[in-house]
Amino acid sequence: MAEKMTDEELAELGKKLEQFYELGYINKKSAIGYSFIKGIAQGLGIFLGGSVVVALLAWILGYFDQVPFVHALVEAIQRSM
Repeated sequence: MAEKMTDEELAELGKKLEQFYELGYINKKSAIGYSFIKGIAQGLGIFLGGSVVVALLAWILGYFDQVPFVHALVEAIQRSM
């Protein structure tokens, strides 16, 4: 796993990225657009993944209808969907 960067290393990285923008290696407008699209895709992926996990959990819990407490919980979840 990657180690955490110190404040000095983060500041140095920030300066290097700033130099990349200033020297024209990276177009600032396209970098911002790319970051925006990346954020939209990440949010959509998290939403869809979470929906699948919740649906699978509700489906699996549906098999526990003989257990008193779990049955009431599953019915409440199924009514809210």
